[in-house]
Amino acid sequence: MSVGKLTEEKQTTKGRGLDIPLRPSKIFHVVLDGVRTLRFKLFLSYILVGVVPLVILWSIISSGIQDEFLERDLGVLRAGATQISTQLSISNFMGDIEARQELSNALMEESTRLSSRVFVADTMATIIFDSQELMEGQTSANNNLLNALDGEHSYSHIMTDENMLRIESAVSIVDADNQVIGMVMLRHYTTEAADIIASINEDTTLLLIAIGATVMVVVLFIASWLLQPLSRVLTAVKRISEGHLDQRIELSGKDEISALGVAVNNMAQKLERVEVTRQEFVSNVSHELKTPLSSVKVLSESLLHKEGLPEATYQEFLWDINSEVDRMSDIIEELLTIVRLDEAELPLNIGTFSLVVMLEEAVKRLRPLAMKKKVNIEINAPSEVYLEGDEIKLSLAITNLVENALKYSHEGGLVKVGLEVDSKNAFITVADNGIGICEEDQEQVFSRFFRADKGRDRETGGTGLGLAITHKTILLHKGSIKLSSKLGEGSIFTARLPLLYKS
Repeated sequence: MSVGKLTEEKQTTKGRGLDIPLRPSKIFHVVLDGVRTLRFKLFLSYILVGVVPLVILWSIISSGIQDEFLERDLGVLRAGATQISTQLSISNFMGDIEARQELSNALMEESTRLSSRVFVADTMATIIFDSQELMEGQTSANNNLLNALDGEHSYSHIMTDENMLRIESAVSIVDADNQVIGMVMLRHYTTEAADIIASINEDTTLLLIAIGATVMVVVLFIASWLLQPLSRVLTAVKRISEGHLDQRIELSGKDEISALGVAVNNMAQKLERVEVTRQEFVSNVSHELKTPLSSVKVLSESLLHKEGLPEATYQEFLWDINSEVDRMSDIIEELLTIVRLDEAELPLNIGTFSLVVMLEEAVKRLRPLAMKKKVNIEINAPSEVYLEGDEIKLSLAITNLVENALKYSHEGGLVKVGLEVDSKNAFITVADNGIGICEEDQEQVFSRFFRADKGRDRETGGTGLGLAITHKTILLHKGSIKLSSKLGEGSIFTARLPLLYKS
């Protein structure tokens, strides 16, 4: 095979590849994806609202038109059949052959006037007159004919294959003694109703097409109007999920989509705040752990590299090492505590205990710290208040509040611990006249890892988990906590706890 032929064959094969149709599975998925879109749902909704009611209305109108024409034609046929029956009864048409021959022309004229085929049959259902002279002498099994011979007025209507409406009306012929001696039946074909309905159908079809086109245009406009802001929201959410937490949505108006945009912006702001506090927490914890580790390393190296140190120096260094280890243990314990509080099924050891005793013991444990800081601490509580809850976890939470107040109180300051109760709740307040918290930081004080005083030293510092632990513990007890503070004037924390625990 030559190179030219080979090249030509490759090009032909490549061309054929472009003509390969989509596999049915791919077509199905493309159609399915299209059906799932909001545009299709809007289009379907407008079809259901705009077109379906019109189709139902048209079916009702069409049925009404047909019934109207049917009632009119049936009335005319019945009147004509009754008139003919009376004439035939008076003239003895059924018994007198001469009278029958004389009235045949009159029956023909009546058939022409009514535009109907006239049948006359005797009591044996034998046709003795047919205006079209096709069935004379034949026995008929027509239901209307048989019903009329039984003395009943009978009528019917059917649509023929030629789209013509055939109407029949049959009445009895009775003699002077009111005995049935025969029957008269008129058969009428009409296309009037069908023609009118067909004409309306054409107009209705054009109207449906116009409405369908209008619906498509309206849906495209509304979809563009509605989906454009939704697309911006979706784009922003995707970027936020990818880690671009500074992404914000610019939407105007006060509708649900704008509210969704505001909610997404708030979510992104909170996520960004969490990310910032997480980074600060990592930095803080790294610093808090690094400082005691560095101290331990320096102290241990001093002990290793310096020989002949006095025993008192060894003991001093070892006490310093022990203090730094205790500090690291406290940091790790706080981290473990907040992790345990985050567990979905955290068990609470619910029991009834004296809230007053718990507060007194917490204050007693912290009096050495108060004395060291030269801060007065007071407790004002009723004689007895009993509460259902986890005493150990609540004691830790309240202790965190009191310790926090002591740390940020000035020398000579005052920390007040109060307790009040009503019929359902206990209210614990911890107030100080210390440095206070600025307004912009008050919403974040219960966030984990948050530190309002960024420059605090190791003496007053911590990991920023104490208030987060307190907040989580009180929430687990179905309570609440709030803060009231002014910068430079102090802070008041108020915790509400239900006296009876309800899971």
